[in-house]
Amino acid sequence: MKTITLIFSLMIITGLWTESKAQDDCSVMYFSKTISGNFEEVTREVIAEFKSAGFGVITEINMDQVLQDKLEGVSMNPYKILGVCNPGYAYEAIRVNPNAGVLLPCKVIIKQLEEDKIEVVALNPVMVMKMFDNKELDTLAKEVAQKMRSAIEGI
Repeated sequence: MKTITLIFSLMIITGLWTESKAQDDCSVMYFSKTISGNFEEVTREVIAEFKSAGFGVITEINMDQVLQDKLEGVSMNPYKILGVCNPGYAYEAIRVNPNAGVLLPCKVIIKQLEEDKIEVVALNPVMVMKMFDNKELDTLAKEVAQKMRSAIEGI
């Protein structure tokens, strides 16, 4: 009897962990990973990982340079904003709600924290698509979030 109770308890614990893991994409604003490396090399790796997950980079902003050019006395570590897009998902989102384009492309930032520490951060599409209160968009966002999380983890 103790064995059955133990097995049942483990199943419940595992079920709760799996459930909270699945809900994770619904409760975090972004996915991130900090790695060691050279900023330009990490940038190339990020672009390659997102490409392998089905995303292309359609915008690239060197935010550190923009701010340094526009504001006197500003000094920043490298800070790049990428606009990444999976055309199939983007098309479906716009088809479901033409105003979904206001949230496209998906944003990924690459920022230098220290000399050899780089943080990569991707906005969680599940959180932002909730604004439309549309189940079809929610489903699409979950699929995109899974691919984006996978790309971040692959870096």
